[in-house]
Formats: sequence, structure tokens, C-alpha cells
Amino acid sequence: MAVGVLRRFVVDVNDLDEGERFWSGVSGLHVDFSAWTGQFSGLGDVETGSILLQLVPEKKSSMKNRAHLDFSVDDVGRAVEAVVALGGAVIRAPGRYPDDEPQLEWAVMADPFGNEFCLIHDLPET
Repeated sequence: MAVGVLRRFVVDVNDLDEGERFWSGVSGLHVDFSAWTGQFSGLGDVETGSILLQLVPEKKSSMKNRAHLDFSVDDVGRAVEAVVALGGAVIRAPGRYPDDEPQLEWAVMADPFGNEFCLIHDLPET
């Protein structure tokens, strides 16, 4: 049984507008939302395959992944335990985002080779 369902392929960019233009043109995916919390733009639909652009200040280096996978899970805590049991590691413990009005719970994990990925659960709207 899978820990989660592939949610998004996440790409770090230094300019959201340029990232939206480029990745929409490459993938043919529509811009679903732009500059959410000033940091994220989504292309395509989570249910059918999508790209999340993540605004970061740093340029590419050998010390940081520039792209990673996001997985939708029903329970972040249980998913973290399952990943650890498979040989993965916790990079960032489960938390909520954004702090002021949380819309999701997430954790950052790593595979046995250090490649990072996220486990995400959407919180119910209040």
C-alpha cells in the first residue's frame, strides 16, 4: 500500500512570473493560482498532475534540491512513520502552513539518498 498519492512536482524559481511563463509553455498546464502568499504559483490540477513553483532567494547550488515531489496523504503523522519505516528520514517535522491561517499540514522528508520530498494534508476549510 502506498504512503500517499503524487500531488505536485515542485520547482524552485527565482521569479514567479518568469517561472509561470516558462513552465506553462513547456507543460501546456494552465496557471491555477499565482503568487499565493507571495511565494507559490500552481500550474494544472492536483488531481491530474501539476507543477508548483516555489519562489526562493538563493540560486542553484550543489547543496540544495531545486525540484522535489509532493505527496497528498490522509494523515501526515502516520505517513511520516511509514516513510521512516521504509528507510527515509524527517527533515522538517510536521507543521501547518501558513502560520496565520493554516490551510495545510506538511512535513519534509528525505529518501535514503538524501533527496527531499513533502507529505501534505489539506486542512478542512473553517
